[in-house]
Amino acid sequence: MLEFIKGKIVKVDKNKIIVEKDGFGIKINVPDSEKFSDEDTVYTILKVKEEEIRVIGFKTQEEKELFNKLTQIHGVGEKHALAILGHFSIDEFIDILDQSDVDSLTKVQGIGKKTAQRIIVELKGKVDFSENSLIQDFVKTLTNLGFDKEQSYKVVRKLLKEDNNVENILKKAISTLSSHT
Repeated sequence: MLEFIKGKIVKVDKNKIIVEKDGFGIKINVPDSEKFSDEDTVYTILKVKEEEIRVIGFKTQEEKELFNKLTQIHGVGEKHALAILGHFSIDEFIDILDQSDVDSLTKVQGIGKKTAQRIIVELKGKVDFSENSLIQDFVKTLTNLGFDKEQSYKVVRKLLKEDNNVENILKKAISTLSSHT
């Protein structure tokens, strides 16, 4: 219903921002208000409960999707999901899942060992944001060359942080994946 809001951010608190759009000031709960600039697009979820209407916002569509996945897990509510997203980047969270790193997740306020284990069990292997067309292209090329899709994704994601030259990334990815086999 309310997919995103693009407007001027007029107030920033720790986990809330106010976006001005067409004369309206919209209070939005966010995982980390420091991620937003003065004029920004906020990807949103509208929550309606009894007498309360809340807007929850995210810097990226991926954060929004991860929030939805987290809140579908028993024992993980909105506050916990926002705390996780405020504590870790998407890449850090995916690494935590890949490594089954319960200890890192328990550093988030309100997340105990059992909840952390449940999050890892339920989301491991189910969170990849390969919608990014560049990542998709790399992974498709590497899988066509016979490399494992999941390993290719991890390697490409890591290399994209270090370099933005397509040719270099492909060469490094092939080299890295070849050494693993």
